Amino acid sequence: MALIIYIACVIYLILPTEALSFADRMIYGVWSGKGGDKLTEALNLLAIVVSLLLFWWGSQRRRRPGFNRALPLAAAGMLLISVLWSVTPSTTITRGVAYFFLVIGAIGIVEILEPDQVMRLIALIGGFAAAISLIIPQGTDAITGEFRGVFPGKNQLGQAMVIGVLGGLHGIRVSGWRGFLDIGITILCTTVAFLTKSATSVLTIVAFLILHIIGTFYIKGRAVRIISMFIAIVVIIIFAFLMANIDLIYSLFGKDPTLTGRTDFWPTVIDYIYERPLLGWGFAAFWIISNPRAVEIFSTIGFGINEAHNGMLQLLLDVGALGTAFFLFLWIRNFVMAVRCMNGPAPEIGVSSLLFLVGILLIGVSEQVLTTVDEVTAGFFLLGFMCERKLRLARQARSAVVLRSTALHFGRFASPRREDAV
Repeated sequence: MALIIYIACVIYLILPTEALSFADRMIYGVWSGKGGDKLTEALNLLAIVVSLLLFWWGSQRRRRPGFNRALPLAAAGMLLISVLWSVTPSTTITRGVAYFFLVIGAIGIVEILEPDQVMRLIALIGGFAAAISLIIPQGTDAITGEFRGVFPGKNQLGQAMVIGVLGGLHGIRVSGWRGFLDIGITILCTTVAFLTKSATSVLTIVAFLILHIIGTFYIKGRAVRIISMFIAIVVIIIFAFLMANIDLIYSLFGKDPTLTGRTDFWPTVIDYIYERPLLGWGFAAFWIISNPRAVEIFSTIGFGINEAHNGMLQLLLDVGALGTAFFLFLWIRNFVMAVRCMNGPAPEIGVSSLLFLVGILLIGVSEQVLTTVDEVTAGFFLLGFMCERKLRLARQARSAVVLRSTALHFGRFASPRREDAV
């Protein structure tokens, strides 16, 4: 039974990465406007079944649902409810159901495995995907010539490598430099990320490496913590300088300042956001060919797209200002829990969560985040749940100590003294 549960956890972590898409390409091929097929439908159904099983197994270990579990479920429910005003209800309900079960599976897997086990699995999957991507014959896109490995595109490969590096760095903090496997995974995933030439993924990994050093020093405490704070200040100053000279960064990667033309259509996207500012156009509903507004953008830029290529803009399109505010609240909540873990019961997982939250901000500059069923969204909820679990267990441990101390204290007064008994 334990082996079956472990396999289910692996399947849950692999499916959002889209690493299995290479099988779809090998069987059915690739063409413009290609939709879903039997294999895609089977994988989607498998994801739902696995998530349900993980949630069921996890619920056996925890009798009472927590309020912190209800908040992410409310976010997933809000995406589903947006079908009521969606411009493409069928797409919203399909994507919303998949998103809901992604959250359900994250709740279960965190109750089943320890945080370090989850991060080890993430690292191993990232390292395996990186190794396979280097050796498969279809590793390069025939149309664009971009290196994509087993993934449908370079961005998906880049984000998978970001997650792999995150898991590898966590293992290094836990095991130290004796963790040769974690070091190897980190180097391998970083190398593959550079091969993708995805500026977003490479910058995110560089940020992870820097923050890993700062975080490692910080959790050691004492004088070393002061050094980490000093390094953090220097990094912030350098980051501000680089943001002021962002064109220089893009030139190093051979990118144009418009993020490959993405910023050109952002003003039009903002105009459409103002048309439905509070509730948005419905989850995953805007970039559909049946929506005239999307078609207008396609004709303007000369090709079709499926996202706003900006995390904040995509959130506003999908769920409006109200939904965006709720997701920002979830991000801030995870940030607070990460800081509390870092200074309390689980410093290593706290650092990993903090790294990933910064990574979400960096990825969100040019890609959608938290509005699709992918490894970034899964990681966001997994790390949040892991921090919440560690904090909850620490509170329960403190409460148990207080209760025992109180019982012993009153027990001394309640027990009759020998001379009183006589």
